[in-house]
Formats: sequence, structure tokens, C-alpha cells
Amino acid sequence: MKILVLTSRYTATRDIIGEDFGRQTRLFEALRKFKHDIDFFCADYRKLENKDVKLHGINVFIRAFGFTHFFSFIRDLNEALKKKKYDLLMATSDPLWGIFGYYYAKKYNVKFAYDLHDNYETYLIYSIPFFWLMDRLVINKADIIITVSNSLKKKVGRIRNRKVFVIENGADLALFKPRDRIESRKKLRLPLNAKIIAYSGTLQRMQGIPLLVEAFESLKNDINGLLLVLAGRIRKVKGEILELDKKGIVWLKNLNQKEVVDLINAADVAVMPNPANEFTKYCFPYKIIEYMACNAKIVATEVGDVADITPKECLCKPDSTDALAQKIRFMLNSKSKPSFRKIAERYSWDNMAKKLDKVIRNN
Repeated sequence: MKILVLTSRYTATRDIIGEDFGRQTRLFEALRKFKHDIDFFCADYRKLENKDVKLHGINVFIRAFGFTHFFSFIRDLNEALKKKKYDLLMATSDPLWGIFGYYYAKKYNVKFAYDLHDNYETYLIYSIPFFWLMDRLVINKADIIITVSNSLKKKVGRIRNRKVFVIENGADLALFKPRDRIESRKKLRLPLNAKIIAYSGTLQRMQGIPLLVEAFESLKNDINGLLLVLAGRIRKVKGEILELDKKGIVWLKNLNQKEVVDLINAADVAVMPNPANEFTKYCFPYKIIEYMACNAKIVATEVGDVADITPKECLCKPDSTDALAQKIRFMLNSKSKPSFRKIAERYSWDNMAKKLDKVIRNN
């Protein structure tokens, strides 16, 4: 099957092409193993680049997108669709591409799939008047709707009277695996004898970083050598300030994927502190599978699908500093050795691609 993936070049703070990161690159790299011919058409609204590159055997057409580049973007998208005569157009990463994708799939008589990898209602573009109405129309009319979580499937099912399919986020199990703790700490230049609480991912209030900082502050005075080690970019949100300049907090800024593996393995406890909000209730975080793949001790809040796949002993109430701190303390003191990799294996990118292959061939 010839597939064109219409996507943003960027998700949150990450360049999915330049950093070879995320659901789009990993899922479709794995999907190629099922004998599909896959191209990407990527909107670049930051660097405004126009170039063609190859990534894992996938042709990637990067095109500048913005007010002054709108017509050239449309021209090149039309040319791509005319030239190859695709069997499937899949829109992902942003609801804007859902609307674009639906229109051009109809124009060229191509099957259309819409991948909802978040609750797009939380995206800034939804503030445009009547945008929600257009997106809802696309959700109803698309040939295939894919959601990243079962909780999002239930939400979408309230407005779509046709099938909705779930393809969760996965992990690269060849990369994310247990490593020696001391060696991992040495690579990241972290103290060998410290007690380390770790978090990797976007740093913002919506994903519970202030709660994690407060929980750490409540623990650090009576646990010797306790450190909170954070990795990731701060996502700037108007009116939001993250106070990370505190004693005992180490911010490693942005790490590459190999370094993230070292951070997880360096940790005594790896934390996912999501509060309950309209974003976290419907997401499926990469990090929960990555933590499990490394057999880390985990503390996660009981939100969305995370509550369904994470062992109960690792879960705590969301939006509670006390509950988060108590569970972290419990895990720091626990002598048990986690064995979560079998859970993670269900969410390999190969398994996710196998599910996607079945969906697009049979629907």
C-alpha cells in the first residue's frame, strides 16, 4: 500500500525528523516491514525549511508552512498527491492536518485515516472560532479514526457512530532496557551514592512538574542525599513559571534517547506525576512504557490508560502532593526488584505497527 503521512515536523518541543523522535517516525518505520511504501509530507512552521530527506527508508518532504508560505505548501502537497497516486492519506500530529487531509483525500479519491495521538481539543488551534465544528466533521466522516488510548476512544465514540481503533504509543525495546545503575550515573555525571528521583519529558504544569517539585521538597530534608533529576525542555506557557532553581534539583535539560535510557536506569524511582486534566486523561505517555522497559521502580498517578496498564502498587492519586510524596517514599524504601518488561513488550513499535497494518488493510 502506498501511504502519505501528513504531519507537523514538530510535536510539542521536539523535531520528529531532525531528532528522529516519536510516534510518527517509530510507528511508520515499523509499518514499512509490512511491505508498505511510505512517504511523509511535513509542515515546517519553525525553521521554514524546504527540503527532501530520507529517514529509515521513508521519503520525507519538508515544506515551509505559514502565512507567506501557504500557497507554495498547497501547491507542493497537490503535486505529491498527483505524482504518486497514494492508496491512503493519514493525517496526524495536529487537528489542522486532519482538516487538510480530509479535504485532499476527497479531492484525489484516496482513503483517509485520521490519527488522534492526543486530545486535540486541548491544542491552541481549537481557540479559532468554529474550528471544533470542522474537526468534529472530519472525525465523523473519516474512513478510519485511530486514537492513542482507550480513554480517548471512548471520548471520540460519543461523537462518531463508526468504528474507532486504538494504536497506543510504544517504545524501542532494543534501546530501552535495563542497564547498570552505577555506569548510567557515571555517564550522566550524577552522584554515585545519591537517592535519585527521575523524570524525563516535557517540563510544564500540565504534566505535573510543580507537584513533583513540591513532593521532592517535602521529602528532601529527611532522606539523606536525595536528588530530583529532571530531563527535558521547558515548554513556555504564558503566565507559567517553573521554579527549578532549588537545592537538590538537577536539570539535565534536553537529553538524546540514549541518555534518557541512562537516566531511567540511574534512578532509584522514575516518576510520572500527571495531574488529572483534559490532556492527561486521554494521552498515552511514552515514558510509562520506557520506564517499564528498563524495569525501573515507578510512581505514576492514576490517570487515563496509565491506571489500566501500571501495577497498582505503583499508582497514587493525582493532584495530591502528599499522595505523590508518600508513594515515592514507599518505593525508595521498597526492597522489591521490579519486573515490568513483559508489560512493555506488548507495546513494542513492531506490535503497534502490526495492529495498524491490520486496521488499514481491513477497513
